[in-house]
Amino acid sequence: MKYFFRGTPDDFVFPIWSLTHFLILAIAFVGVEFIVLKKDRLKSTNMGKIFKKFMIIILVLQQVSLYLWYGFSGYFTIQESLPFYNCRVAIIFTIFALVTDKKIFKNVGCYWGVAGAILALLLPTDLDPFSFPHYTNISFFIGHIGLLWSTIYILVVEEYRMDRESLRSILYFTNIYHSFIYIFNIVAKSNYCYLVEAPIAKASFEKFMSPMAYSLTAFLAFNIFIILIYGVAKYIYKTLDIDEDLAKFAS
Repeated sequence: MKYFFRGTPDDFVFPIWSLTHFLILAIAFVGVEFIVLKKDRLKSTNMGKIFKKFMIIILVLQQVSLYLWYGFSGYFTIQESLPFYNCRVAIIFTIFALVTDKKIFKNVGCYWGVAGAILALLLPTDLDPFSFPHYTNISFFIGHIGLLWSTIYILVVEEYRMDRESLRSILYFTNIYHSFIYIFNIVAKSNYCYLVEAPIAKASFEKFMSPMAYSLTAFLAFNIFIILIYGVAKYIYKTLDIDEDLAKFAS
């Protein structure tokens, strides 16, 4: 148990596209497939309520245990351990979305959560440097899989719809939030939301652009990605014959 929760890193790098990675992706995919295929049953029976409560418990435990571990392991740093990353924020908002059913929480949870969870699971380059088995390895994947399943549940079962109003809202929120985080990063010498340095191919970015140019590119990339998510959602709604007025009414 002490080894599992140890606070001394050993420079471990998670092997992307390894058998372990593919198994984790398979688990995430099977869960999404279950939600989509069983959406009517989840919507009309107690199974949906049970699933929702289960996801709330999982995400709350993951968040609470993560910051308790940071606090008691001696691994806490201002630069890495605060809940300022997009996915950490998305998890918190998703918990509130599941508990309160409020649109503002669903909006951040879904726009940030679906994309962030998929990217983190496909390219888990930002794990803490602890060899398996370690708490942080498990926490990372549980948190992101739980975020993905919860936001898919909100979109598919609870039928939360992304419309023009939600797009404007999340763009405002994202850019205001990132502006504050960028200033915090400069002061604290951190890299929350990856606004100062790229999480992958860092050397390539440094070779072709200045730090300021990278930061502006990161801001722009987040906006483009959000608009792409909205575009994909609109295409799905159109395919399912759901027009924007119905989408706004359902949201």
